[in-house]
Amino acid sequence: FPFLLLLSKCNRIAFPHQLYLDVVEVLSDSPSFSPLGDRYDPLRICVGEETVKKLANLRLFMVGCGAIGCEMMKIYSSLGVATGQAGMITVTDNDIIEKSNLNRQFLFRSNHIQKPKSVVAADVILKMNADLNIAAQQNKVFPGTEKLYSDHFFQSQDLVVNALDNLEARRYVDGRCVTNKRPLLESGTMGPKAHVQVIVPCLTESYSSMQDPPDKDIAYCMLKSFPAVIEHTIQWSRDKFEALFSQKPAMFTKFWKTHHHSLQEVIELLRAQSHLDGVVRVVKMLQRCPGDWRECVCLARVKFEKYFNHKAMNLLHNFPLDSKTKDGDLFWQLPRRPPTPVQFDPNDPLHMLFVVSTAQLLAESHGITHTKEDLSPVAVLNFLSTAEVPRFEPSSKHIETDVSAKRPEPQEEAQPAADELEHTLSLLEKISASHSPKTQPDCLKMYPLVFEKDDDANGHIDFITAASNLRATMYSIETADRLKTKLIAGRIVPAIATTTAAVAGLVGIELVKVVMKCPLESYKNAFLNLALPALVLSEPAPAKETIINSTHSFTLWDKWEVRGHKDFRLQDFFKAVKTLYGLEPAMIVHGVKMIYIPIFPGHKKRLKQSMISLLKPPAGQLYVDLTVSFTSEEENEEDVPGPPIRYYF
Repeated sequence: FPFLLLLSKCNRIAFPHQLYLDVVEVLSDSPSFSPLGDRYDPLRICVGEETVKKLANLRLFMVGCGAIGCEMMKIYSSLGVATGQAGMITVTDNDIIEKSNLNRQFLFRSNHIQKPKSVVAADVILKMNADLNIAAQQNKVFPGTEKLYSDHFFQSQDLVVNALDNLEARRYVDGRCVTNKRPLLESGTMGPKAHVQVIVPCLTESYSSMQDPPDKDIAYCMLKSFPAVIEHTIQWSRDKFEALFSQKPAMFTKFWKTHHHSLQEVIELLRAQSHLDGVVRVVKMLQRCPGDWRECVCLARVKFEKYFNHKAMNLLHNFPLDSKTKDGDLFWQLPRRPPTPVQFDPNDPLHMLFVVSTAQLLAESHGITHTKEDLSPVAVLNFLSTAEVPRFEPSSKHIETDVSAKRPEPQEEAQPAADELEHTLSLLEKISASHSPKTQPDCLKMYPLVFEKDDDANGHIDFITAASNLRATMYSIETADRLKTKLIAGRIVPAIATTTAAVAGLVGIELVKVVMKCPLESYKNAFLNLALPALVLSEPAPAKETIINSTHSFTLWDKWEVRGHKDFRLQDFFKAVKTLYGLEPAMIVHGVKMIYIPIFPGHKKRLKQSMISLLKPPAGQLYVDLTVSFTSEEENEEDVPGPPIRYYF
């Protein structure tokens, strides 16, 4: 049995003891299991010719083609999935192959780097089994591609397989499978841990029926001012990267694009006292923009002083070492660590790494060219002597000390004070009058950087490592090497080949059961941890049934339908629901839009409005799914929920 051989192989590697695992559920009592002399005879002997034919004509949609996706492609090849005339494997992944993928995504080689994962995987697997019918696509499956991956597309598939690595995408695909009543095989790995979940229409619960507890966030004050462990300093550095080289450049470019890259236009608007969102920050950025490589180096040196010297001095100014809390306890006691200002030393490799990597990223985000020679310590040292480092001045900004305080939500910039606007106008007029290169339209834009952990030459991980370790030094926290920093900053969970192989084998077993249309008790969800080792198989939970009244109930797989026409009014919808299902709607919602809430002012007047005017469907949309609750038959009882109602226009 091809995938059992794979599973037993990985078990011999991962488990020090014997593991007994049987899958008698797939054994067929069909008389048609005689060998035919082809590569599928071992499978045919176990499951019968009828199941082999069903596998060959299976229409399967796989989302994602990473570590699990690559192993699943091998499973499809071994099982002969989509080798028949009606069969088709559609695989989509919008990612490209990176060097770091090669140690766990075994269909890829070094010559495949920077090529699409789905296309390469399809090409490689066809060399293993040329009879497979595969359509390789490079699209993301999300609401933006619903025209491509429509309900009709999902309904044309016999099975969907998730090989994804993020929660949001998993929930989205799960929702589409529930809506279209398609079986889904869900799996995932995290180091030695893994899970497999079987989702069968009208039988089992869905992936979204259960939710893991949310990850604990780092307290905002610890991240901002009082780090306690290296993870805090790495996250701080990661946030700095996003703010300095992604968010601010994007804001700067958007502002000047909005105002046609014209200083004069902005000056005239400021003179007219018009409110320009972000103008104060943008003009300050324009004033400080480096014009060449030397200025990038000098600005990097200034940032060193600001982050690792002035920051510590400001904290000690506000909270001296002998400070006490309101309760009379010492302020500086664990987990708070008092900072020590870092004095810049050009002979310290860590200090120079920060300056060089920061200067490199500043140059790239400002479109300033530089060479490899410019990045050498000798070349950088020549410019450092010209840097004007500002003296420390205490800041009046509030320092958050409450551990329970949340990170402030981004808000639109409030209208600046009159004197601040006047200063900004004066500064902009001065810049305009200087006729410096930065006043030219081509210079009024920046280039936001996208964090990329796998390119060692781009300076991204160098910046994170240097900034994190300098901050750790400032707070007497043990530093981390470049690899550990990369793993944490890039949120890389070490992948173990045996875990991936075991998961693929278990998914392959459930795939055959789905094709055979086995009863609920035959399916098995799996939870494994190869580090223990432990493997737990459990029967999927049945779909929860919700009782509406003595004659109506529903599960997540149910959907009611109402068909209307262009003049169909809301009150006609009420009558149709009453006629078809004997229930009186109490509330109607579409997504986040309240269509009918009787206690809301004016909503009862909507009963005479047409459904088209209330729902405003885009051109060509045939239906919408409405969330409807119903009036309870019991007096003084709350409204009762119901299944989605698909309304056809």
